[in-house]
Amino acid sequence: IKMARLIRQWWTASDPSLLVQSESRLLSALVKHPFHKPSESSARDKHGGMNLVEFHANDAKPGLVDSRPTVILAHGFGSGLSFFYRNVDDLLNSGKVSRVVCIDWLGMGGSARPPCWQSPVRSIFGNNNNNHQSSSSSSASRLSFCNSKFSPSRAIDFFLDPFDQLLRDTTIFEKDEPLWLCGHSLGGYLAGKYAMRIHDNQITTSSKHRSAVIPNITKLILASPVGFQPLPSPHERIESSHLNPALRLVDALWSANFTPQALVRMMGSSRGQRAVKRALHGRIPHLSSEQQQSTTSSDLEEGKDYPSSELDLLAQYLYHISVAPAS
Repeated sequence: IKMARLIRQWWTASDPSLLVQSESRLLSALVKHPFHKPSESSARDKHGGMNLVEFHANDAKPGLVDSRPTVILAHGFGSGLSFFYRNVDDLLNSGKVSRVVCIDWLGMGGSARPPCWQSPVRSIFGNNNNNHQSSSSSSASRLSFCNSKFSPSRAIDFFLDPFDQLLRDTTIFEKDEPLWLCGHSLGGYLAGKYAMRIHDNQITTSSKHRSAVIPNITKLILASPVGFQPLPSPHERIESSHLNPALRLVDALWSANFTPQALVRMMGSSRGQRAVKRALHGRIPHLSSEQQQSTTSSDLEEGKDYPSSELDLLAQYLYHISVAPAS
């Protein structure tokens, strides 16, 4: 395992320290408010290895209770907390919030990448044993090659359990501190599921203990959230054999757990970085090519300057979080 990790790091020219550096350079160059990160050892011990950064409003008084809410920004699939760099300054300058906390979901961004031995695999058998599927339906088994041993509820818990630990960490969030939870794409889906969990806990938890154990989420914002409908009935399903060749290929690759991130890892350093930058520019063509001056504390200590454009900084960051170990 150690040898495989060393080979992967050599092939991709990436490792956890370079990921952290790319995150710091992007935030230092493109966000005016300084950011703070809890110690890594504290994060791993208390909330399952989730990575986070926080930004405080200029008029926030350290050590004093602020009645204004804290905004929590949660990214989507394949993304990371630094993608919110254009939102932080505007939120803090509005005067309506005291701070902004950006988080990386477990298994994504700069968070820990625990191996998931229950991940979806291609099945060589006809039956899928998912909890939500009927074993008597032959058409369901031909819907996809995917045979996931990870139930939907366990998959959701994989993300929400460490997130819940984070929100209950009193060294980061004060008791009864008002929280505005904003999730984008998959982050919107997970934020909505977490809000529902909190609501259910408020119903089932006695009033005696409620204020001590329930995070105080006062507003939920879903930014272009994804959603998952219930499995359609057999007569509504489209069997994979009826799809056109291109969609059948996508279905087969996705069901075999082959993701865009896996493709970038296969490309290696040079081709992978060029592909990520090209895809990012195509997806967000308005990114600036004007050179920025990134000056993180570590760079200043070493006497280094890293002039890069907005596009370069974001592409470098996206590359490193994409080639990090799959989870």
